[in-house]
Amino acid sequence: MKGEGREMARQEDLFGYRKPRVRRGHIAHMVDVGDHGCIYAAGNSCVALFTCKRCGWTSDWLERRNKTHVLQGVPCEACNKPKKEAA
Repeated sequence: MKGEGREMARQEDLFGYRKPRVRRGHIAHMVDVGDHGCIYAAGNSCVALFTCKRCGWTSDWLERRNKTHVLQGVPCEACNKPKKEAA
């Protein structure tokens, strides 16, 4: 038969490789949301205050786009420090 003696190249396992994932950081959640009555930066419509339940870190008032953006939370600055700075 045509092609005898030649071995077919074996296809690599399609599902065996798992892409390395970025470590998920710790998130600070919203504790207060409001409207300060001033002009916001383009695209923002409210201000929010965030606190980390893990370490107690509290953010300053941050301008956010909308309620959904507020509910996503923000990365905790204290918990997410690189290992070099944490020591």
